[in-house]
Amino acid sequence: MYWFIILFPLMIYPWGFDPYYTTTKANYLYIFVLLAWIYLLFTRKYRNLIPRKDDSKVEIGLLILFLFLVEISVVISNYTYTSIHGLVDRKEGLISFFSYCSIFLFSYRFMDEKRLDKVLSGMAIVSIFVSIYGILQHYSLDFLPRNSSLRNYTGTYTFFDNPNFFGSYLVLALLITVPLFLTAKNKKYETLYFSAITLAFISLIFSNTRSGYLGVFFGVVFVSVFVVLKQRDLWRKWTRLFATLALILILINITEKGHYFNRISSVVTESYSVATNQGTGHEGSSRLFIWQNSLPLIKDYFWFGSGPDTFPFIFKSTSDERQRYFGTSSINVDKAHNEYLQLAITLGTPALLTYLLFLIFILLKAFKAAKVTYGRERILMYGLIGTIGGYLVQAFFNISTVPVAPIFWAVLGITLFKSSSIIKRQLEENSLDEDRDFHEKDQIA
Repeated sequence: MYWFIILFPLMIYPWGFDPYYTTTKANYLYIFVLLAWIYLLFTRKYRNLIPRKDDSKVEIGLLILFLFLVEISVVISNYTYTSIHGLVDRKEGLISFFSYCSIFLFSYRFMDEKRLDKVLSGMAIVSIFVSIYGILQHYSLDFLPRNSSLRNYTGTYTFFDNPNFFGSYLVLALLITVPLFLTAKNKKYETLYFSAITLAFISLIFSNTRSGYLGVFFGVVFVSVFVVLKQRDLWRKWTRLFATLALILILINITEKGHYFNRISSVVTESYSVATNQGTGHEGSSRLFIWQNSLPLIKDYFWFGSGPDTFPFIFKSTSDERQRYFGTSSINVDKAHNEYLQLAITLGTPALLTYLLFLIFILLKAFKAAKVTYGRERILMYGLIGTIGGYLVQAFFNISTVPVAPIFWAVLGITLFKSSSIIKRQLEENSLDEDRDFHEKDQIA
């Protein structure tokens, strides 16, 4: 289980005709989930997935309700096969959603403190290899065969088939490493995590993904406010990291003739155009056009959506519009390029609201746990919250995808495990204190 989470970014099959890694990663995911459930059923360890009396059942209840709504969407969809299996190159059908929910349950119910440290460290180490390959790819030094449709791609995408997907992975990888760096006491590990963050940052720059930039920006600001500003002993370490990343960004921008500063500033200028109602539809790489044409579909598919991964069958655009906004009339708009809009249209508004409530309850519990603990655990909790928040920010301009989503759902499970264990321990300590006070008063009486 834990090795799967750690190694999933590297699980590819670069051989064969025209390799495309999303399909490969989906197959690895399905095989793992199937074997995991078979093992749990035969060993009867599935009972450990059932919450105990002292465990919160709200999150599990919302998870089950969300999966139930996905299943209803599949049943009533006019595109049954796609709803179950997903599009050929996306694979986000019912099987994938079931796999995501399974990964969450496994991460939540089978995690323990010793494994948690190993998993987080393993994720950071694997991100080093992925980031290095991303840097090599930027300079056309990548050595694995590319898919024919990606041979002339300028952005780096490594093992994720798309720079946007790679960017969403880097948001998770970079932000999950931040609390490890801040809490590292050993110089060797501090250097390791510092290197992981730095390499992920360089790869993120090269990915050209503005949604990734925003996600990391949110996570870094969050950790700065909730952790670093309150702990003077972290200021020097944080300043050193910031100064290094700023210097790297400046040097890369100079060597790339100002491209990346222009890319970053476009976030502000395009946001202003939209906010002042001066948008042309081209904003966000024509995302505004997609959103404007997608919003009316929420009303048409309000209750149960059109079916998982069926967006291209219901999204309407003329050939002239596609030529104008995407440069070619033959393009197939297969996603809403906004994860929340995508869920509302394909799964229905109730499923979207259930998903959001599920996230809110996990985050509320994480905040509660962060407030009742201290030291390394508090930094870790705020780091996990910042990681989730960073991913959710970038998801507003991006989509869920099989190469990245299992990692995000694993982080959700890890966060719920850690926060639940902290709160449970705190309640036990409070109970012991109350018993001790009662006995002391009884002896005095």
